[in-house]
Amino acid sequence: MSETTTDSVSAFDTFSLAAPLWLIETRQAGGFEEVTYLQAEAWGSQYLLAFTSEDKADRAIATLGVSERARATQVTGDARMEVVTVVCQVGASGIIVDLDPSTRQCAWSRRLLAAA
Repeated sequence: MSETTTDSVSAFDTFSLAAPLWLIETRQAGGFEEVTYLQAEAWGSQYLLAFTSEDKADRAIATLGVSERARATQVTGDARMEVVTVVCQVGASGIIVDLDPSTRQCAWSRRLLAAA
């Protein structure tokens, strides 16, 4: 996967974040069964995985073999705010959209940096 770093957000990014998105919610084994979200390592950092359809998220779950502890969950409300919030919660560096685990290709990715 290649990453294009820009300081501006293209119209495509705005459309994609405004469209319905699904994340893969996972439960970690243990007494408390902590809920978290599936990430992938890319460019030396962790990235939150997001999908533009429930079907794409379900295919990723099946391909990755995590169906026993994962499920697709739709982002509700302001997609941009929700995704940025989850990125911060899980400590990811950004977002990868529509990753196909079998080919390691994605629709696009974006490094998200919080301004202090």
